[in-house]
Parts: sequence; C-alpha cells; structure tokens
Amino acid sequence: MDKKAIAEIRKLMTMNNCRIDKIRGCYVDENREIVTELKETFLALEESTVEKYCEIFRKTLGGKIGKNLFNLEFPLAEEEAGGKQDLLYRVQQSGLDDSTLVRALFDRIIETVVFPDKYLILLAHGIYDIPGRTSDGIDMDDASDYVYDFILCSICPVILLKEGLCYDSEKMCFLDRRSDWAVQRPDAGFLFPAFNDRGSDIHQVLYFARRPDEMHEEIPAELLGCPMPLPEADQRGVFKNVVEAALGRDCDFENVKNIHEAINQYVEQEKDSGEPPQIEKVQLRRILYENGAPQDSLDTFDAAFEAAVGEGGSLAAENVADTKKLEIKTPSLRITVKSEMADMIQTRFIDGIEYLTIPVADDIEVNGIRILQSRRDS
Repeated sequence: MDKKAIAEIRKLMTMNNCRIDKIRGCYVDENREIVTELKETFLALEESTVEKYCEIFRKTLGGKIGKNLFNLEFPLAEEEAGGKQDLLYRVQQSGLDDSTLVRALFDRIIETVVFPDKYLILLAHGIYDIPGRTSDGIDMDDASDYVYDFILCSICPVILLKEGLCYDSEKMCFLDRRSDWAVQRPDAGFLFPAFNDRGSDIHQVLYFARRPDEMHEEIPAELLGCPMPLPEADQRGVFKNVVEAALGRDCDFENVKNIHEAINQYVEQEKDSGEPPQIEKVQLRRILYENGAPQDSLDTFDAAFEAAVGEGGSLAAENVADTKKLEIKTPSLRITVKSEMADMIQTRFIDGIEYLTIPVADDIEVNGIRILQSRRDS
C-alpha cells in the first residue's frame, strides 16, 4: 500500500465516514490469560465511545512507510489450508461472526506477542464500497463497482492510571480519581487484506509498529508468517557500510555529498508515483560508480549488498538519505544545511589542512545576537 491508499482507508475510521460495522475484543492480563471478551455492533455504541475506538484504529494506520508501516507478502505456503494467511482470510470472510474463528485468532495472537503487562486486542471489521474515479482523481460515489471487505487488528497496552485530583468540566471542580486501567495507543497491529490498486489484495498485509526500536518482530514472523523488511535504522546502517566499503579511500566529502544529492533527485522524480521509492542494487552500484567508487570495490559490491538486504532486496530511499537536510558531524561540532543549499559547502586546503568552507550570508546570529555586516567587513 502507498501513502494515498493508506490515507483513503484511514478516512473510513472517522465519525462522519465510518465504515466499521463490528468489533471484537480480548482483554489479556500479564499472565497471558483472557480476562474478558468483547462483541459489539459498532455504530450502536455511544458516539464518544465510537470516536475513541476510531482514534485507536486510525493510529494503527499512522506513521511512515518503512518506519512504522510495512507492506508484507505472504509466502504461498501460508495461503494453503491451515496456514497463517488462511486463518486471517476465514476470519475476514466471516465478518467476525464466527466466534470459533475469532477465538482461534485471539489465541494465536496471545501465544505469539510478547507484552510484559496487560493489553487489549481489538478486531474491527469494515466494508467499503470503493468509489470509481475520474481520470483527474475525482471520486464518483455513484460509480462503485467493487467492495473492500477488511479486518483491522490493534494491539494496545493497558496501564494503571495513578490516583489523583482531576478536573470535572461538568461540575467545574477538581475531584478525586481512583486508580483505574486505561487503554493506550496501539503498539502494533495489521490490516488485512491490503488495499492495493484500489482493491483487495489477499496476498499482502499491512503491518504497523509504533516504535521503531521495538518492532514486535514476532508478529510478522510467527503470527503472520511474513518476512519482515529491514527496519529504518538497519537500512541506514547497511547503506553507510556499503558506501564506505565501496568508496574506500575515495570516501571524501564531495563524493558523499554527490551521492546524497543523487538519491534526493531520484526521490523527487518519483514523488508522484505514489510508491515509496526504492534503491535497488543496480541503481546504487551506478550511483557509487559515478561518484568515485573504484572498480575493484564494485566487484565485491553485489555480494555485500545481497548479504545485507537479501537477494532481490532494496533499500527505501527516504530511509537512507535525509531528503530535507545534509548533516555534517564531528565529536565536537554539528552543522545542518538544507539539502537544496548543500552545494554552497565546499572543501579547501589551507596550509596543508582540509577545511569545510561555508559562504556567510548577510544575516548571521550567534546565540541569538545578530552580527553586523560592517563589523565583519572590517
């Protein structure tokens, strides 16, 4: 799923455009035991409760592709009877009405996920009549030919709120609040089937992880049975290592800056495609060759790249190069420059020592104090 598809599905989880019809829930304690289960006709709930649930579901589709959201593809074996995709498909097809299937999915989630404390599993079912679109992207609500039938799973920590005084807006005073358990924003979740090319794709699932440093890899690996792409931080590490290895002694400021600019140009070219631009092996090899990598280093590049990301793998361009800024860092200094202004930074050798030079603009401040032009000229 691309950004536009994710945004389109998120809009189905608002009070004014809600397409969710049913939810099921399972409250699990710290011993992995079920405390209670929920079964609700969604729009029959109080409006304030519906909005709280919708907020959780929207957050399960929030974040950046490649950092919080991951398009995962099921291996063929998981689509066979008894496979992990097969269970999701049967739960989705039942519209959450088959309690045996729903409980089987809850049990599988409880067996898989690693949560130290209490948590709530929420399953939402929705139906979306996909509107047709004109060539210029305008929705035609009366031209719906296809239906997107989906389930969304949100896994939310449940924490104990401490006792204290709270303001009651109706009584306009502060009242004592007892300790109580509260549902937090989701830590992980998934949308099945994926919404690709404005239609259902049962061969893919969209996975969500709120914190890049705690991806809950057990969910895609064991619950969904899908290989997980490298997280953003790992992709940056791979990119750093292959660039440094390929350039070797030619890993100087100008070459690294030019590689950064080449990737930014590629991201700009692909910005209207809707898909997150990917850097593949052949493309990165060419960029390195054009920016100083010697042939003997490139001879070993292919094997090093595939060892890091897998055969046929790629790196998300926006994960490996900051499209907004160029950062120069030493143990005692950090300089940040807008990407479009990177050309103004150059290197100069003065008395045998290499320096970075930056043209000084008219308006300069030091600790918030403006430096006058006349003082600099003198």
